[in-house]
Amino acid sequence: MPTVETVLGPVEASKLGAILSHEHVLISMGNDARNYPWRYDWDRTRKNAVHEISEAKAGGIGTLIDLTTPDLGRNVRYVRDIAAATGMHIVVATGIWRDVPRSFWERDPAETASIFIHEIQEGIEDSGIKAGAIKVANDAEGVTPEAENVLRGAARACKETGTPISTHQWAPKEVGRRQVEIFREEGAPMDRVCIGHSADSTDPDYLEELLNAGVYLSMDRYPGVPPRPEWDARNRTLKELIDRGWAHRLMVGHDYAPMPILKDQPDPEPKPTRYLFLHTTALPALREQGVSEDTIHTITHETPAHFLTAHR
Repeated sequence: MPTVETVLGPVEASKLGAILSHEHVLISMGNDARNYPWRYDWDRTRKNAVHEISEAKAGGIGTLIDLTTPDLGRNVRYVRDIAAATGMHIVVATGIWRDVPRSFWERDPAETASIFIHEIQEGIEDSGIKAGAIKVANDAEGVTPEAENVLRGAARACKETGTPISTHQWAPKEVGRRQVEIFREEGAPMDRVCIGHSADSTDPDYLEELLNAGVYLSMDRYPGVPPRPEWDARNRTLKELIDRGWAHRLMVGHDYAPMPILKDQPDPEPKPTRYLFLHTTALPALREQGVSEDTIHTITHETPAHFLTAHR
């Protein structure tokens, strides 16, 4: 039985349950949480995370793919603590987000790949926690020269280890197309690549072009915040791709990114966790529009499990 690396160790694919394809357990822009820890209330931050992820677990979510990189404040020990407290399977990532650190500017793709491979095979920092995915990102600026080196390094790490790549793209400018070109140039196996934030596009022809290249799509960022498409527009695009026969290459998520709670900040207002928006709102709407239960199961269970474990 194939397995996937989580913060609590390898888990069989059959035990992953419903999987959210692009999420975060904790975000800290510029690594502020680690550099300036006195500004944050970590007890309340942890309590809030345990509450939300426990709610998601009770609501039917089995696994989160946490695509937080070092430049987004990755803290795998914190994530392991939350996973242990909630019973949620959580996959963490190696890689680099869209603000490429200066230390990576002069690294060639081979050296960058060696860093990612170490975190996949040996573990992150000295935690023993192994990355189960590679995250890369390119936004409205497109693929800059610094970011291109990161993409090429990710492709080489994927090619050597089989660990899947999940991207952040700026879909309105169709940046995923350039990501695919670079991965192809590097010889990365395209069935180990997922182009993320694809539901930010409402153009099914562009998205089908990516799918025809052999990749997966993460239809995430639900429920959507204007001027990006709102959730019903995302659903229309998702359903169109399902109707075209692509459920086996589609995954769904929220790109939910909880922030640490500042010491002088009031407690977050009680409300349903965003980790459950798809399960409580968007997916029931798809069912009402005629999408079968088997297809819902495919995009929430089978496709993401295959994405995570196909190389094992």
